[in-house]
Formats: sequence, structure tokens, C-alpha cells
Amino acid sequence: METWLRLAAVALAAYVGVCLLLYLLQDWMIFFPRSLANEPTGAHVERTSLQRGDVTLRGWVVNRHSEGPLLFYFGGNAEEVSGLVDVFARLDAVTVLVNYRGYGTSEGKPSAARLIEDAAAVVGGLRHRFGADRPVVLFGRSLGSGIAALAARAESIDGLILLSPYRSIERIAKRRFPFAPVGWLLRHNIDATLAIDALPERILVLYATSDSVVPTDESRAFLRELKSDPQVVTFDGPHNVPLEAPQLWRAIEGFLRQI
Repeated sequence: METWLRLAAVALAAYVGVCLLLYLLQDWMIFFPRSLANEPTGAHVERTSLQRGDVTLRGWVVNRHSEGPLLFYFGGNAEEVSGLVDVFARLDAVTVLVNYRGYGTSEGKPSAARLIEDAAAVVGGLRHRFGADRPVVLFGRSLGSGIAALAARAESIDGLILLSPYRSIERIAKRRFPFAPVGWLLRHNIDATLAIDALPERILVLYATSDSVVPTDESRAFLRELKSDPQVVTFDGPHNVPLEAPQLWRAIEGFLRQI
């Protein structure tokens, strides 16, 4: 009997230890801040910034004098956006790329709540600077899809592009760690379903048919939550397929032409 009790105590201690690690390491598991890869240059790009309390968020505006819509991009959890300047320069749109706090030269430390608040502030603060009379489109990828959706709840917009969307980080975490009390442990949740009723009618959703990072079933579940009838593009390839891949780029260009 004592042996069984000792084994049970060891198993319980191991379980508690694993749960504690999940709690302590979730910042590292959810966010992957990257240093500035390069400083974009050229006539098509200029620096921009936004003050958020004692934190400055920094990024770039691309094709400022384009006659197209105003596009705000919110990237994945390991995406420092300087490398996308030349990609978005190919679009007939004014694109705003601002790094999350802690990424590139943006100051501060990322958290789910702060990134959501920052996104709404970026859209609300910079839309008047770069195109108050233009149609506004938000584009979110992976982690950024939930951030973009929630920013759309705070700001009136004309279109939304979501690449590898999900309902919530909590749902993904429960799939990854079914043995853990995720609801108690999770400090960084982004729940895109909270924005469903506020999303614009024009929505483009793109997702891979075999995505292992944001599971394909999760993206399909998000689609079932939508009230409108979105344009949906599926593609073969990894989670991190380049934006300029033809199957994605054609859909993005076509969607923006309709705005």
C-alpha cells in the first residue's frame, strides 16, 4: 500500500510540475519576439510610429501615395514585419506594418491583452494619418488573425482578410495539452469569436488543408461561426507559406480590388 501511495505522490508531483511549466513558459510558447531584420529603404516606404503610454510602437507605411485602400497587417507570433515591406509594395494599397510590442524596434513586452489593445490603437490612430477617406481593410495572419478580428470590433472597417484563423488560443491549447487544466493556466487568450457580430460583411479567409500549427479543423470551426458568407480559399502547403505564393497572392489582390 505504501508503495502505491509513493507512486501516486510521484505521479501527482510530476503532473503538477508539468502544469507549472506550462503556466510559466506560456509567454515563450505563444510569443516569439524577433529583432529588426533589416531597415527597409526606398521611395515606396517611410517610417511610422505610435505612442502607447510609455511604449513606442514602430513600423512602416508602404505606398503612401497609392490610390487603393488602407491596409493594416497583423502578423504571426514570430513575424517581424520589416521583411514584408517589399512584398506589400506590390499591392495597389497603402499598407501599414507596425511591429508588435517587443518585436523589431517596438518597445515593451508582448501579452495578449496588450497586443489586442495596441492593434485597435494602431488602426484608430493611423487611419486618419494615412487615409481617413479610404476604405480600411485589416489583414491578420495566424496569431494576428484573432488580433485583427478583435481590432475590427473596436474600429469600423470595410474588409477583413484572415490567414490561418482560429476561434481562440484556449481552444488550440486544449487540443495540444488535453491533460492540463488549460482554462486555469492560460494567461494569454485571444478569442476571435467575441468579435463575430462586429465583423464586416466582406471577409476573405485563407487556410491550409493540412495545417499542424493552427489545425485545419480549427479554421473550419471559425468559419462556421461567421454570420456572413466569406470568400474562402484553401491551399496545400505548410503553415508558414510565403504571402507571395500564387495561391494566396492572387486571392489577396482580387479581394482588395473589390473593396
